Amino acid sequence: MQDFLRPHLLTLPIHRAMLRAVEARLFAEIAPDLPEPIVDIGSGDGTFVEIAFPGKQIFGIDPIPSDTAEAARRGVYAGLSVSNGAALPFPDAHFAGAISNCVLEHVIPLDETLREVTRVLRPGGRFVASVVGNRFPQDLLGTTLLNAVGLDGSRYGRWFNKISYHFNTLSAAAWTERFNAAGMEVVTYRPYFSAAALKLFDLSHYYGAPALVTRRLTGRWLLCPPLTPNLLWEPLLRRIYEAPPDEDGPYYFFVCRKPA
Repeated sequence: MQDFLRPHLLTLPIHRAMLRAVEARLFAEIAPDLPEPIVDIGSGDGTFVEIAFPGKQIFGIDPIPSDTAEAARRGVYAGLSVSNGAALPFPDAHFAGAISNCVLEHVIPLDETLREVTRVLRPGGRFVASVVGNRFPQDLLGTTLLNAVGLDGSRYGRWFNKISYHFNTLSAAAWTERFNAAGMEVVTYRPYFSAAALKLFDLSHYYGAPALVTRRLTGRWLLCPPLTPNLLWEPLLRRIYEAPPDEDGPYYFFVCRKPA
């Protein structure tokens, strides 16, 4: 099976690499069975699709012009649009599949966007999405440490959601209701990323903060990928990457279907 951890370690800061590698593996598992053309809701800078969906006919939409311009430079999309998800610039039943990787938790308005995804899907088409769950704020390292010393850790969780622009952190049941309300059937879902992994994810945000400066000044997360200290973390992160999911978790991976 293809390894997605090393490519992300050579591309992204630690906290993004550890999460995106797991997500890339999940999406890659269903990629061979996902019919084309595909629309990517929240295509960002194109890094994820470049690694997880090489060679697929995918059209990206994203509301951020600078990210869309970077995705265009990567040349991995068949087409790109700067667009809000609540008004997709495509006709009805245009796509055989749709994907969205850790985007829907950021989306306002959520229900309108999900209805638009259903509209542009062909009958029987599938929508595959990774989303943040309701356990995210309570499983963070900062939340746990504050609770351990008798303080209100939920304030840290709310703060982290705020700076992450998480507007929709829902339980699996609540996400299922929203997909159903938009006209989709949930075929399957599973949690991913353990509570222990999320604590390291939280901590590594602070370790990787200098990458934000590098990104702003150079347009790249890493100055010299072959020499990145990210690779020193690989033995630990590989245990996270290869670990089976907990019974529940801070993230969910959904496969939905538009009824035929």
